[in-house]
Amino acid sequence: MSSRNALLRHLPALAALVTLAISSPVQAAGEPLVVYTARKYQLVDTLFQEYGKERGIDVKFVTDDGAPLIQRLTAEGAGSPADLFITVDAGDLWRATQAGLLQPVRSPALEAAIPAHLRDPEGHWFGLAVRARTIAYSTARVKPAELSTYADLADPRWKGKLCLRSGTSEYNVSFVADRLAKDGRAATEAMLRRWMANDPKILSSDTDVLEAIKDGDCDVGLTNTYYLGRELADDPNFPVAPVWADQNGRGTQVNLSGLGVITSSDKKPEAEELIKFLREPSQQELFARNNHEYPAVSGVKPDPVMARFGTFKRDMIDVAGAGPRLAEALKLMDEVGWD
Repeated sequence: MSSRNALLRHLPALAALVTLAISSPVQAAGEPLVVYTARKYQLVDTLFQEYGKERGIDVKFVTDDGAPLIQRLTAEGAGSPADLFITVDAGDLWRATQAGLLQPVRSPALEAAIPAHLRDPEGHWFGLAVRARTIAYSTARVKPAELSTYADLADPRWKGKLCLRSGTSEYNVSFVADRLAKDGRAATEAMLRRWMANDPKILSSDTDVLEAIKDGDCDVGLTNTYYLGRELADDPNFPVAPVWADQNGRGTQVNLSGLGVITSSDKKPEAEELIKFLREPSQQELFARNNHEYPAVSGVKPDPVMARFGTFKRDMIDVAGAGPRLAEALKLMDEVGWD
């Protein structure tokens, strides 16, 4: 079975899962709070350490990609030990909600802090941070004026010079599903076929795309901004920059990380308190800085590395519209040759 078919059938191979206990100096009575998170260890460890110390409780977390975690939650059913689910893609939030894995939370504090477009109308999930998926280009070989829209990646000047991450990447699938929801099948297919006509190099990660641009293997690509933020944090002279696509149209597509309380959890109040902790301005700033994303809470300073590129018009992913089109997006990408 191909990796694409595995995604279509929601049967991804389960990766080795790592369970880590974060214990505070004061041990709490009863069972720990358990988080299943697609945010990797180094991005949540500090936050959970601080929360455990502040509240005098234990937080345990399991890390893996979003799809395997959803599969695990589904298999565990009512017996799941998980209390909170954190993921890095709006598509996973939609899948988890549709599968009945997330229970609604009604909180005036959360609803006041997190804008309506960054949370589920029924309270099944709340946005934690956002990131743009936009065009990256070589500052050594490309003039920014040569690019302004996603459609510009189809320009013949980029033939053999375009790099894309695999078509099975959840970020690309959600990107295409969002285009299907907003632009329709015909327009989305036409754009993707024009991209493919440029014989793009298909790579395994956004990091690989950025490195290929730096090394001269490509001139342009499509990546999440936080990957570029990581590169620039390590090397301020990294010769790649973003173009904020479609600023004269809907804007640059923005996806989100989010979290929700597991339906089977008997610790809803405790899980809700952790969500409230993560939306506090100080934690939002720390989270954004650690992973070079943009905060979900209004008024919080952006990551200094990405702030150098200024503000941009955002086209927030339509979770309700894109979610039902995720399978269609995968099939379309297969049809046009985006492997």
